[in-house]
Amino acid sequence: MKTKLVLFFSLFIFGCTLPQSLRKTEWTVPEVKEWVNKNEKYSTWKGLLLYRGSDTARHHFISRVMDEFVWFDIKRAELVVPEEKPYSTQSSAPLGYYYVDPKQDFVRVKDYDH
Repeated sequence: MKTKLVLFFSLFIFGCTLPQSLRKTEWTVPEVKEWVNKNEKYSTWKGLLLYRGSDTARHHFISRVMDEFVWFDIKRAELVVPEEKPYSTQSSAPLGYYYVDPKQDFVRVKDYDH
């Protein structure tokens, strides 16, 4: 019993210490824009998100700031993506299709070179 309690509290504390962006995957458009504004200070980040495709419920994006990957899932009702592509969870599928600029209403900026 003591071991289970220690394990539970260890996992709880570990979960609380993770950066919010590692725990959060479902985002709203305003939240993504706020995240972009906060992270544009990093010189290694270009301010773009990689569009990974869309499924029946969400549009999927990914970005990397320093050594942190952040996944963004935005409900289809909140965002219109003119050039929709299928979202794949296959490991052999490309990571994404093209880059978008969230500050310019997620407009396509450039292609993703696999």
